[in-house]
Amino acid sequence: MFRRLFLTLLILVIIIAGSGSVVLAEENEIEIAFIRATGEPYYQFGSQAAEAAAKKLGVKMVVYTSNFDSAQELANVQDAIARGCDGILIYAVSLSSERAAVDTASKAKVPIFIQGGYHSDILPLSAGFMDNSLKEFSKPLGIWMAENLEKGKVAVIEGALGRGDAEAYTEGFKEGLSQNPNLEIVTTITAEWNRQKAYEAATNIITAHPDIVGLFVQNEDMTVGVASALERLGKLEQVTIVSQNGAPYGLDLIREGKLQYTNANPPSIASVMALRILLGVVKGEIEPGHFYWAPTQLISKENLDVTYRWDASEEEIEQWLDLPLPEPVIPPPIL
Repeated sequence: MFRRLFLTLLILVIIIAGSGSVVLAEENEIEIAFIRATGEPYYQFGSQAAEAAAKKLGVKMVVYTSNFDSAQELANVQDAIARGCDGILIYAVSLSSERAAVDTASKAKVPIFIQGGYHSDILPLSAGFMDNSLKEFSKPLGIWMAENLEKGKVAVIEGALGRGDAEAYTEGFKEGLSQNPNLEIVTTITAEWNRQKAYEAATNIITAHPDIVGLFVQNEDMTVGVASALERLGKLEQVTIVSQNGAPYGLDLIREGKLQYTNANPPSIASVMALRILLGVVKGEIEPGHFYWAPTQLISKENLDVTYRWDASEEEIEQWLDLPLPEPVIPPPIL
């Protein structure tokens, strides 16, 4: 850290003497580590957008992948600290690994900003958190279905149970759907975030309830399997589907009329905003330890052209750098 500070000051002196840009020289010395939980598309698109933003901001970025391995994640944090990174942006593998990462970075006095996996008791040790409210994320989908279907049977295809997120999504959706008492949830089946299992779940639902009118599928990867099953069974026109993510293949489903409504949680703009907040903390311009809601966007066929895409172009990312930063949530949620 002292070596980095010395080099920064030295370059500043040289550039000031040469009447160059002081701001650019200072930012060029900042290096951020982006640690992602896996190399899956969600995390890939997040890190790619952050890398593109970092380049435009004149900031160096090194990307690590933890492969859903807590030990690897901690090793990545330790390596980032050892190489002198000025800040760490992380999608943690789990809550326990997240605590270890925050403790390690905090002891080394390296600001660490966490995306997802929010827990209020480690917020004060962090540079900040950005996350969604799971129930509030799925609730608008239930409201939309309540407003757009007159009556009939509805089913839910959930992700893997036990971690709490699938259960919370179902709870939020039910709360929204309750606005129309003529819609009845007749079954809830888990497909464990698996496309093939979702295909089989949809087939079973149609067999048991051939007059079903609505499906809430908890992510778009499973929705690909569900749409295939409904198409094979000749039920695609009969069943209205709502889902979550806003992934490129989800937007394709909306474009093709196979998915009617989704709530997007684009990792691209979220990572760009998280990076900007972390840089503010590193520079002393933003107070650390705050919680921020992650950007979300409700998408139908009507607004497909104005979505925050996962695979955002460099021009789109450049525009996001001019958007206002999200406001910290005060007081933060208690979880």
